[in-house]
Formats: sequence, structure tokens, C-alpha cells
Amino acid sequence: MKVLATAALLMLCGHVCASDCVVRVAYPDRDRPPYYIGNGPAIPAAPGAGAELLRQALRTTGCTPELVRLPPARIKLALTNGSIDFALVDLPDNETPYSALPLTAAGVPDARRGMRVTAVVYVRAADALPASTVPRDYFRNRILASNQSSSLGDQLRADGYKIDDGAADAFSNMDKLLLRRVDGFTIAVSRPDAADTAIAGRHGANLVRLPIPLRTSTVWLSASTAYHQQHGEQVEAVWNWWSENSARRLAELMRVYGKAAP
Repeated sequence: MKVLATAALLMLCGHVCASDCVVRVAYPDRDRPPYYIGNGPAIPAAPGAGAELLRQALRTTGCTPELVRLPPARIKLALTNGSIDFALVDLPDNETPYSALPLTAAGVPDARRGMRVTAVVYVRAADALPASTVPRDYFRNRILASNQSSSLGDQLRADGYKIDDGAADAFSNMDKLLLRRVDGFTIAVSRPDAADTAIAGRHGANLVRLPIPLRTSTVWLSASTAYHQQHGEQVEAVWNWWSENSARRLAELMRVYGKAAP
């Protein structure tokens, strides 16, 4: 009887311990609706479509997802030193990963288990740029605004573009564009038209999106090296869930947050 009682107690403890484990996923502490809502470290009751998606993905581990808001520049450091377990990572092609990514059998990042994102550019309607404008050429000698500490801004600057990333959020950059302090505003979105309705609601027909994107890339839900080494099967399950569900779930969440701005 004592043996049975002990076994039952161990099983109960194992269940409780599993249900009480926490996995930490970081995202930017800047307001970027509909993806992220609010500023600062506090997690709002409705945190935004992107934050909700991260929470859904991390439930795959069997642990409780804990959202952690950090300044964008600190997320890479936190992922590298293991103080958080997961974060979204957008690496330029051929750049050496600094954390664990889903890999193919050939050992290269597996784009099928990532999410495609598009960097679009908004310009002043008054400038009357033709629909055939190629942003990568047109902005070589002009100034592009990008959200502060965004990986997009860092990558474009490394490619030789003039980037103004002094403003923390999209609204401030749109205002800067209308004030003619910059020549365009670029932002990475899950689909090219994701921000159109919100921007039109704030600025009417004064800002328009160039039809040709600035670039496309793949974003992975990356794990810290330490967490991947300790929980490889859980991480693989998260990556497989991301591959099969993230695009559809994000579209559903975007409809919930649809009236928010980019």
C-alpha cells in the first residue's frame, strides 16, 4: 500500500511540475499595433496579435508561456545569454546564427518552418511616385525612416542605406514622413497590405504604399542555445507548430485586432 501511495504521489508531483514549468518568450516593449500593444515592460490584457501568436506557439511545450517585454536591442543579448528561452529572429542571408534555428537535413536554416515577412515602404501621395518605383534603387540616395532598434533598420543600414531610426514607433515615423523630414517609411509586415487600412484611417490618402516591396525575408521563432540543448524535443515541436499554424493563426488574430494601427 505504501508503495502504491508513493507511486501515486510521484505521478502527481510529476504532473504538477510539468504544468508549473514556465517558458519565457521575449518581444519588443514598443507599441506596434496590431502586432504589439502598449509601451514598457507591462503585459496588457490584450497584448496584440504578434504577442498572442507567440503565446499560442509556446503552449506546444506543455509549459506555461511567459511573455517578456524588452527593449529591441536587448532581445538578442537575452536570447544569447539564455535569460529568455525564445524570441523572433530575422537574420539576413548567410549571417551566422547566434541562437538555435530550425535546420534542414543539410544544416541550413529551414525556411519552411519560418514565416515570410515583407518590408514595404510608405511615401507621400503628393510626391506622385509611379507604381513602377523600385524602392531598393529609389532610396539609395534618400532617407528611409524605420522603427527604432528594428532588425530591418540595422540590416538596411549595413546595406548602405541612409536610415533614420530615431523614432520608436510607426505613428511617429508616419508623422515624420508627412513633415518631410524623411523620404519614406519602411516597416516589415506579415503581408504587404497589413498596415494599409490602419494608415489610411490615421492619414487618409496622404500616405500610400509603393506596390514593389523593399525586401522579403524569413523570420524564425528561435530558441536560446541553452534551452535547445536541454529541451530539444520541445523546441522541435514548437518549430513544427510554427510551420503548420503560424500564418493561419496570425491572420485570425489580425482580424481580432484589425482596427489597430501597424
